[in-house]
Amino acid sequence: MDGHLTPANFGELTDDQLVELAQKRGDRDDRPFRLLMERHQTTVWRVCYNFLKNGDDADDLTQEVFLRAYRNLKKFEGRSSFKTWVYRIAINTSRNEIRYRSRRPQESPTPLETAAEFIPSGQNVEEITQKHVRSEMLADALKQLSPSEFQILLLKDIEGRPYAEIADELDISLSAAKMRVQRARASLKISYNKMASVE
Repeated sequence: MDGHLTPANFGELTDDQLVELAQKRGDRDDRPFRLLMERHQTTVWRVCYNFLKNGDDADDLTQEVFLRAYRNLKKFEGRSSFKTWVYRIAINTSRNEIRYRSRRPQESPTPLETAAEFIPSGQNVEEITQKHVRSEMLADALKQLSPSEFQILLLKDIEGRPYAEIADELDISLSAAKMRVQRARASLKISYNKMASVE
C-alpha cells in the first residue's frame, strides 16, 4: 500500500489505512496523522468544550489530545476505531484537566453587584441561583460517569444524534446503543440524586 501512495490521494484512505501509514512513517512524515486530525478535530473539540465550557480552553485541550494521540500512536492496536480511541483520549484528558483545575486556588467570587448586571430584568434572583446550582450539580454528576457512559450521553443527549448514527459510530447494534443510553442515564440520575440529597 505504502509504495503506491502520494499526498494527493491520502484523502481517499480510510482511517485504518491512515493509521497504518502513520505508524510506518513515524516522524519522517506526519501528513497521514495530520489528515486524521483534520477529520476528527471537530468531534474532539466538542468533547473538550462540553467539559470546559470555554472555546479557547477547548482549542488548547484539543491540541493536547492530538499531541497525546500522536505520541501514543504506535501503541494503538486497532481494537477499536481510531475515532473511538481518540474520543476516549479526549474524555480522559478533559477529566484530568477538570481535576487539575479543581485543585488550583479558586479566584475571588464575583461581587453580587457585578453579578446582578447579568441577570435579566424580571427574573427572580433565587430562581436564577437555583438553576445555576442544578446546572453545577449536573456537570459534577457527568464527571462521575465512566468514559463510555459520558461518550454515549454526549452523542445522544448533548449532540442529539439518532440511535442509528450512534450505533454506527460505536460499531454496535441498534438495541445495544439504546441499552447503553438507558444505563448511562440511570447512572447519571443516581449520581445527581446523591449530590442533590447532600444539598
